[in-house]
Amino acid sequence: MQASDPPSPEFLLVCACCQWPRDKRDAAVRAAAVPGLDWERVRRITRRQRVWGLVADALRSAGVAVPEPLHTKLQQRGADIARQNLSAVAETARLGAMLDAAGIDWLTFKGLPLGIQAYGTVAIKMANDIDILVPAADAGRTCALMAEAGYMRFSPGPDVSDEQVAAWMLVSKESGWKHPQLGLIVEVHGRLMANSALLPEAAIGAPRRDVEIARGISVPTMGDALLYPYLFAHGAHHAWFRIKWLADVAALLSQEGPAGAEKRYRESVALGVGRCAAQGLLLAHEMLALPLAPEFVRELEGKAVHRRLVRAARAVMAGRFEAREHAGPHARSMLPAVLASLLLRREPGYKWREIASLASNPVDRATGRLPKGLGFLYPVLGGLRWSGRNLGLVGKKR
Repeated sequence: MQASDPPSPEFLLVCACCQWPRDKRDAAVRAAAVPGLDWERVRRITRRQRVWGLVADALRSAGVAVPEPLHTKLQQRGADIARQNLSAVAETARLGAMLDAAGIDWLTFKGLPLGIQAYGTVAIKMANDIDILVPAADAGRTCALMAEAGYMRFSPGPDVSDEQVAAWMLVSKESGWKHPQLGLIVEVHGRLMANSALLPEAAIGAPRRDVEIARGISVPTMGDALLYPYLFAHGAHHAWFRIKWLADVAALLSQEGPAGAEKRYRESVALGVGRCAAQGLLLAHEMLALPLAPEFVRELEGKAVHRRLVRAARAVMAGRFEAREHAGPHARSMLPAVLASLLLRREPGYKWREIASLASNPVDRATGRLPKGLGFLYPVLGGLRWSGRNLGLVGKKR
């Protein structure tokens, strides 16, 4: 598969740095480090794709000479990631103890446990936050605990009062909290998917496992039966617009070989997210050299919807956006990702809920800005705002 705009040599180098395991990756990195690279562009791509840890580790391991100031920047960001993740380990343990004491069931996902499972260390994967899933009925109580733990809410913003946060958690999948001293961000989730119809099985009651994120510190996280379908669905719902998500999946699957990758695809098909898995597997095969059996690749590429989903992901991840950030999740440049999200499942019910999710405004719902009985108008009003943003008629931010 070839993208409509050929990837730059700098993008190919960053992709090589995101391959796994190390022994295969190092040779790919040395081959991609061709003469004449624009190292400033490498820096911009690394920042845009949020893969500082992987790029720093790969260039160092492969023995590729990097000019200043990028060399210093890579060392600094690599050390920052390791230090922040170690701080997140201790904080995850503290918050988990608080939730246990309050009798609230919980698990953590992505971030630290995924870093251990994919790379065997918490020092490489860049994680912006700690993701905690709790039962939807306990989400409001968990938010109150976050405040007690010293965290300040930034999402939702001041439009939603403290008294309305519990209502917010009923209509939005998460709230965001930041600790002013630690600098850590925690996202409290009442559900895993913005559109729960994409993967209904992704819930607090799904099978789980404990992962040791540091010596003597284990945390509950998703079991494999949910982990792979969730990662495929999560990445696809964002059209994989950052390589970091693709790299995590590819690193996990590299441990299972081509047969294991195909097995995970079949499992995802059984849960209704086969299109999500096909998109992720084809992108990982193309960009990160994930080994797949040739006949399996032909099977995946044989469906027009899979090819269309791959093109949509390229449009928002690579090409003119390989080194340039989108203006925001609702920017006009993200329109290919939004439209592609409607293709992730064939069922009309999923598509309707996706449209309603895109159009709705959780702030309005949480604050009850419409009189009782007129709640059906929230998606209409949100749809008008969304259309206005993408047509340039209203600002992108509130």
